[in-house]
Amino acid sequence: MNNQFLSEMKPLISVIVPVYNVESYVEKCLESLSEQRYDNLEIVIVDDGSTDKSGQICDAFAKKEKRAKIYHKKNGGISDARNFGLRKASGEIVAFVDSDDYVNKDYIYNMYAEMMQNGIDVVMCGFNEFLPKKERLSGKAVTIRLLIKQENIDIVVWNKLYKKELFIKNEIWFPKGKKYEDSLTTYKILSKAKNVVCLDESLYDYVEREKSITKTGRIEERLEKRELAAKEAIEFFYNDADILPAAEISLLLSKFAYLDFAISEKIDQKKYGEDAEKWIKTHFENYKNNKYLTSKIK
Repeated sequence: MNNQFLSEMKPLISVIVPVYNVESYVEKCLESLSEQRYDNLEIVIVDDGSTDKSGQICDAFAKKEKRAKIYHKKNGGISDARNFGLRKASGEIVAFVDSDDYVNKDYIYNMYAEMMQNGIDVVMCGFNEFLPKKERLSGKAVTIRLLIKQENIDIVVWNKLYKKELFIKNEIWFPKGKKYEDSLTTYKILSKAKNVVCLDESLYDYVEREKSITKTGRIEERLEKRELAAKEAIEFFYNDADILPAAEISLLLSKFAYLDFAISEKIDQKKYGEDAEKWIKTHFENYKNNKYLTSKIK
């Protein structure tokens, strides 16, 4: 796509940044958005009741960056902050950036160019060492990949550019008060997209802090969230004959994950391992005709 076409189109794109106690990181994050090559941006900053200097840093940024809108609210968690930002966003296209991360100057421009050139609903890019191969998929196909844990698709919400109507029209919101909220939301959004493109470019820098949820969450919590996501997917896709079997495989794989960690003694073998083994033995017969039951899983 040529630059003239991009300059003619230039719709407003809202970038939603939830902020909570990240005073050492947030300035770099916001500056990386200010330096985006695509300039018709609305930077929606949601200070979710920070108790450090994050709020002041955001206020100072908003004073010098006219495209920034800063909101201060009572702490409700990252899901609540993202939902708040979605409701405040004026753009018809949205992206999410976590406030302890930062992005390449081409982050919005390159994904938007792909979206407009090929009429795409969701575009995703690589981050750090995670680099997808360039391909175009239907929303249904990418959801199935996500559920059965095939490579090239990641559950995170923040390395993607979305048509905002996917959230609003389908009334899909982030679950308030739950950790690992991406795993309970992303597959729902992708399933509603007509098409999805993966870019073979790493445009997002994910920073794993020592105190981040991903870093500090117990193995048991992560396994429980994976199981919950699978169960919610089964309920969500109950009437979809194509995706439902993939959701069911996702639940089976979540049980095997419990077993793997129990065998390696990273979680309590009696409490988690025996329950998982019992469930697998009881239910595996039901999976024999599942079209996504690969020989590897067997």
